[in-house]
Formats: sequence, C-alpha cells, structure tokens
Amino acid sequence: MNWELINKLRRFARTSWFKSLYLNFVMLPFKQAIRIPIIVSKYTYFYSLSGRIELTSPPSFGMIRFGYFGEDVITPKDARTLLQIEGIMKLASNVHFGCGVVIRVEPDAVLDIETNVRVSNRTKIICYDNIKICHDTRIAWECQLIDTTFHYMRNMNDNSVTELTKLIVVGAHNWIGNRCNIMKGAVIPNYTIVAAGSLCNKHYDFPQYSLIAGTPAKLIKTGIYRCLDKEEAEIRASLK
Repeated sequence: MNWELINKLRRFARTSWFKSLYLNFVMLPFKQAIRIPIIVSKYTYFYSLSGRIELTSPPSFGMIRFGYFGEDVITPKDARTLLQIEGIMKLASNVHFGCGVVIRVEPDAVLDIETNVRVSNRTKIICYDNIKICHDTRIAWECQLIDTTFHYMRNMNDNSVTELTKLIVVGAHNWIGNRCNIMKGAVIPNYTIVAAGSLCNKHYDFPQYSLIAGTPAKLIKTGIYRCLDKEEAEIRASLK
C-alpha cells in the first residue's frame, strides 16, 4: 500500500481552498497571491488579518502550510490553528505549522521565520515586538515563544520599570524540544539543542553544537548535533 500517496490525499482532503484563497489574496500582493504560496487546513481560523505577510522567498504553490505538520500525532479537528496577524509576519519557503498552533502578531510587531522551519502541534508564538526564527530549525510540540511579560513590573527599591518586550532569536539549525518556553530576551546560538521542558530567558553565549537544558536552561554538553531531513534519511538507510 502506498502510504505516501494516501497521506497526500488526506492532506488534500483537510485543505480549505476557500480559506487558502482568502488568506493569500488578503495578505499578499496579487502577483504573489495568484501562485497560492500559502495553504491552510479546514481547522485553521482567522481571528484578525489586519496586518500583512511578507514573503522573503520567491512564491511557489504551497510553500507555507498552516495546520498540517504533525498530523500523525494528533487529530487535526481536535486542535484548531488560530492566526491573529496585526503586525508583519515574514515567511520564507518550506515553512510548515502543525495542528493547534496559535500565532499572534501585535500591531507594529515583526515575526520573521526563515526557510525550512517546522513548528509543531499546539505551539504558541506571541509576538509583541520582534521574534526571529532562523533557517533549518525545528520546534516540537506545545512550546511557547513569547517576547513580552504582557504587563509592566516596578522595582519598589529604586522605582524602575522593567522592559515590556525584548527580542527573541532562535538560531539556525536549532532543535527546540517539546514543552519548552522561549521567553523575552532569549537569544539562542546556531546548532543548539534545547532539551524538552526547558526555559530560555537570556542571551546565551556558548559554542555552536551545544545542548542546553533546565529551568532556566544552562549548558549541559558541547559537540552534539541533531541531524535533519536528508542527513537523517541517509543515516537510516545506512543502518538497514
């Protein structure tokens, strides 16, 4: 049985072509929208689309997907993907979002996601100012990326007020384990593995090819790398 073909047909059946057309033509210039670079599942809902999407790669059909990645581990209709795009959302090619993902981009905020990024099921991305996710990064289930504390906090000793927002940067070739919290001010170097359940809340200064873990996260090991895509397939084939 050709399961690859069956899964493609399943994805086709889950697609809402009306929502896909609406999102493309509302958020993109006509010359880009006509290529239908963004497709969404029928379980994707639009809370607000008053901002705009900017493509940072040449448009091609279906290069960006909402509500598909990770269907094998969750029933799509039980997890609704929600989009609130009131600022700017920059998207490159081969970016896929799973089921139940919540994306909120506030007015004047910029969410920038580079090429070949996967954001898995039930992850929340709340962008009040600036979040950048670099290329070839994987974000596992039920993570949170939030660049704000939502409310100001005052130091009663010196009467100072904390910053409400701070830049988040998730480096290239990162693997963010399930249920991680990436909070305001987190800057994670390239080729970093963040262990499941970790809290990242500062600018990390350590070598590439490192593993961090904990609450808050700290350096655990260096000289380690998570294989992706073609490399992973080659390793599997060599083991047969």
